[in-house]
Amino acid sequence: MSLPSFAKGDGVEILRPGPGPGPGHGHGHGPALPFALYPATVLRSPARAKNLVFVEYLTLTRGGGGGGGGERGRRLREYVELARARPAPPRELHERFRVGEEVDAYREKGWHFGVIREIREDSKYLVAVGGGREEVEFGQWELRRHREWSGDGVWSPPFAGDEKREKSSTMELKSRKIRFKMRLDKRTSLPPPEFGKGITVEVRSDEKGYEGSWFSAIIVDYIGNDKYLVEYLTLKTDDETEPLREEAYSRYIRPFPPHLAAKCFEQLDKVDAWYNDGWWVGVISKVLNGSQYVVYFSTTHEELIFNMSNLRLHQDWIDGKWVIASRDNSTEVASRMPSFRGNTEYGKTNRNVKFGKGMKVEVRSDEDGCWGSWYTAVIIDTIGDKFLVEYQTLKTDDETAFLKEVAESSHIRPFPPDIERVHTFVRHEMVDAWYNEGWWVGHISQILGGLKYKVYFITSSEELEFEHQDLRPHQEWIGGRWVITSRGRNSV
Repeated sequence: MSLPSFAKGDGVEILRPGPGPGPGHGHGHGPALPFALYPATVLRSPARAKNLVFVEYLTLTRGGGGGGGGERGRRLREYVELARARPAPPRELHERFRVGEEVDAYREKGWHFGVIREIREDSKYLVAVGGGREEVEFGQWELRRHREWSGDGVWSPPFAGDEKREKSSTMELKSRKIRFKMRLDKRTSLPPPEFGKGITVEVRSDEKGYEGSWFSAIIVDYIGNDKYLVEYLTLKTDDETEPLREEAYSRYIRPFPPHLAAKCFEQLDKVDAWYNDGWWVGVISKVLNGSQYVVYFSTTHEELIFNMSNLRLHQDWIDGKWVIASRDNSTEVASRMPSFRGNTEYGKTNRNVKFGKGMKVEVRSDEDGCWGSWYTAVIIDTIGDKFLVEYQTLKTDDETAFLKEVAESSHIRPFPPDIERVHTFVRHEMVDAWYNEGWWVGHISQILGGLKYKVYFITSSEELEFEHQDLRPHQEWIGGRWVITSRGRNSV
């Protein structure tokens, strides 16, 4: 069998021994788990002379949960033999399993071989793992069909559509030779594509009524001008006879997100919900019994009930890495949720906060190009359930006086307390950046020298440079108190 070929940035799985006894592993006794597959990313192309590849694990850390020395909490990096590496298999959606079927079960930060022993309620299964030494209950979202990788590009058993894609690849290979000769003659070339043929990705829709939803697809070809031809895995043509194919710009395409095992969700967790053949971004507004949740969708102002098996933690693809979104602490989002109104874990909702004349506040803008930014103001008067405010940094068009305008109560919050940040900010930390006379919400994307940072703004997909004194820790006003937003966590 030939050794696999990988390139920098490829997602892979590494076969290595399971964790032994110790903190965080069961009750700290018993034998080590058998070999398991652990997700990783290739950091360097394989060193062919030594048959080694340098990888960074997505779930294992140094000094704990995977061995190795060094600083605890940092992802484990190491050289591994190519024979122990295989590509990360594409994730199949909503798999159902039968008794006796071989599966991989996500446990102790890796995929362990098991056999289905019993089908239980609420999409749960009893699985024999550890070489059959123990039986453990897993949720459907923690299981996948067991497959072997031959090393020559073939999965056994094959994924649905593999045969079709192989035939398509053979046909495309013949035509590619002709196109290659033409490009040589004309001395022109297409820029290198970001996604290769046959790669499973997710494509974001911008159609009305589908904005922000993600659909699984396979890259068919790169067609130039930063566009790809993709074939959807769940969407069909109008006559329902063939998978839908269409062109998509690279900015609407991202890699297929890694699987994250989640035992349960909490209120205000940001999630993706499987609905109408795609993943829709929402927020958990209420936790129900029986592994069910109420999910609020801000784009449609709807609340729907979902089983846990139809939800996944929301992840964002930023700077070439997957980042788990922090809990949505948005006051506006929370106040719109029918299931969230009333008392919460933080206390009473902020509808009971009294804003009086002369009170210093911050006002949120919802104008195009300024959405989500906050500006300091003073309340001048009350007009029904609205307020007349005078801004402290914004002026009239003729620059002769501070701007006054009427603001909705839902757009107003008290002036946040000053938090002196002596230490430097860290990557992915949520911050407010002082820009164009207001505070804009973003996260630290890069740490530069001289107390400078790059901040990424998801509302505009921009990255700008700021000095330390122009940033403050991000806070949210929820339930009558200030809550410091937890920073975005690296995908694990």
